[in-house]
Amino acid sequence: MEAETSGAPTNDWGANLNLKVFRYRQLVKRRWWVLALTVSAGLAYGAWTSFQKPVEYASRGELTVSETIDVSGQATIHGNQDFGDYYGTNLKMIQDQEIQDRARRRVAIDSPKLQGVIDDLSATRSPNSSIFTVAAVGTNPAYTQAYVNAVMSEFINFKQEKRKGVADKAASQIADEMSKQRVELDEKEKDLRDYVDQNDMSAWAEQGKQAATFLADLSKKRARMDTELDRMQNLTSEQLLNMPASNDDRTSADSKNSGSSEAPIAMDLATQYLQKALELSRARALLSEQSKVWKPKHPKLIAIQDQIATLKGELEDIKTQNAEQTKVQIGAIKAELASLDQNIKSWEVKARDASHKNDAYQQRVDAVTRAQNLYTQLLGDLKSVKAIKTMGGDETIQVLQDASAADEVSRGTVVHLIAGALAGLVAGSILLILLDRADDRLASSTEVMHRFSEPIVGQIPNISTGRKATLALLHSEDDRYTFAESFRSLRSSLIFMPNQGDLKTLIVTSAIPGEGKSTIASNLAITMSLAGARVLLVDADLRRGDLTGLFKMETKLGLTSILRGEITRKEALQPTLYPTLTLLPSGPVTNQSAELLLKPAFNKLLAECRDEFDLTIFNTSPILATDDTATIAPNFDGTLMVVRAQFTSARLVASSLNALYQRQVNVLGLILNCVNTEMPDYYYYRYPKYYAA
Repeated sequence: MEAETSGAPTNDWGANLNLKVFRYRQLVKRRWWVLALTVSAGLAYGAWTSFQKPVEYASRGELTVSETIDVSGQATIHGNQDFGDYYGTNLKMIQDQEIQDRARRRVAIDSPKLQGVIDDLSATRSPNSSIFTVAAVGTNPAYTQAYVNAVMSEFINFKQEKRKGVADKAASQIADEMSKQRVELDEKEKDLRDYVDQNDMSAWAEQGKQAATFLADLSKKRARMDTELDRMQNLTSEQLLNMPASNDDRTSADSKNSGSSEAPIAMDLATQYLQKALELSRARALLSEQSKVWKPKHPKLIAIQDQIATLKGELEDIKTQNAEQTKVQIGAIKAELASLDQNIKSWEVKARDASHKNDAYQQRVDAVTRAQNLYTQLLGDLKSVKAIKTMGGDETIQVLQDASAADEVSRGTVVHLIAGALAGLVAGSILLILLDRADDRLASSTEVMHRFSEPIVGQIPNISTGRKATLALLHSEDDRYTFAESFRSLRSSLIFMPNQGDLKTLIVTSAIPGEGKSTIASNLAITMSLAGARVLLVDADLRRGDLTGLFKMETKLGLTSILRGEITRKEALQPTLYPTLTLLPSGPVTNQSAELLLKPAFNKLLAECRDEFDLTIFNTSPILATDDTATIAPNFDGTLMVVRAQFTSARLVASSLNALYQRQVNVLGLILNCVNTEMPDYYYYRYPKYYAA
């Protein structure tokens, strides 16, 4: 079933917000008196609070507080004062309860006749300066002024007492620490003297130097011998003869200390080898040269060959002898290396012993030095603390300006009134929100669609000019364009419903009286007749029928007369100004409407109407007012429920629908009447010039 809805529900938060704003704006228009009442109450309370407040006087004085010092990390002359927040600490100290009590006692002693009450004491610091402003508010101007002066004086006295007390405590602590440090220094000095007496430190120092020198020489000697040993072990006898050791390597065996003659012998062999090799080379050259002149059997040539053979044999003998001497030298070097290793270990032990003695001695010397430095530092701190106690340190506190004459403090009437008005406005807004939450009256199609599953088949704009003004019925040339267009839209919704051909009889009803169902039923009938349909409009509200008044007719006969059998149907039908629209008035008022509607004559009348007219519209009584509508509705093809915007409760609409559904009534949909066209979700009715065109 298609429902004509000019404002579909949306999840767009912006649209929902606009709808909420409009709803609350309308709420304020309807219940403005709530805000007026709460704001007035807030203003009254603010005025009462202001005038109930006693007359007060304010006085101010100024003093300067310079930054304090710290004594070498040992003591802070302000005790528990946070040095990093010096100014903040002093501000809190001025407002401390102890300072205030001392100030009251001082005023009582200096001026016993002065009486008063101090309501507030504050201390502030001028930006980027050490100037403090002390202000007090009290009931007596003279007492307030004296109190401010007393607060500044007692603050200065308190600081001086605090400084002296802390200085005494710091001096006592430093003296105790010096006594302990003196004992510790004496112990460390005695330990140093005992150690020196027990150990000949000069001898140990000399031994350490000598051991270091010997170890260095032995290490160098061992390195040279390792090199010579590697050379002898890795080179052949011929290579050793061709590459004799250098002068430094020749003394590697240290012939002066060991008495070995192997090294000079090796040098002689190398010299002999080189000489023989040179002679062999010359003999070969001579042989090569003479072979070109002499014959192979020439005696001189044979002599040269014999000389070459002899030289070769001598070279081989030298190699053999050198190889044997090399083995002997290798053994000697290894033996001497073993002796060196033992000697090195012995000197290393001596060096370690000397080093340990020197380290122990140096540790004791350092301990004595540290103790002496700390004792000297404590002595300097003690002198500084005594100077602070005597001269006051680097902190300067003095009064720059005595307390001023107390001036009367403004009652703050304007502030109280503004605060009261704001509080009343907030309270009124909260009350309106609570009232809105408790109010379940339907204001827009969006709310209707959120609460009910039934479609909205029509939305009728509110065009009334007053609460009691009678709304004229539609006519063919009606200039209320949006109003007329809304009924045309309702007509289209009914025409294009499924099974529209079976829709011959229709009920228009509402939950409670005053929702405009009679006007909607009449205008719907007129709109149908203007489309050419034969329409019968029946006033079935037998208790308070008023369709004759809307159509400006005067007749006492109608539906009641037909059901009682007093007249026939044709005698009761009344023509209207609309050619195809016929009206059947309600007839005489009766309290037995339910009994009359249950008579067979009613069903007979309904059947005749089906045959004679294209559409029969019954305007019935409100569902919750009587049982008439629920009694006859099951006999009709469909029922339309009228809901008046911002008037009908959702709870009542739900109860009415339940009553219809219990009797198996075909509810076609809801008609939302008196819609406020200014609401954000009603764009459909904002173009009257378009309809006028």
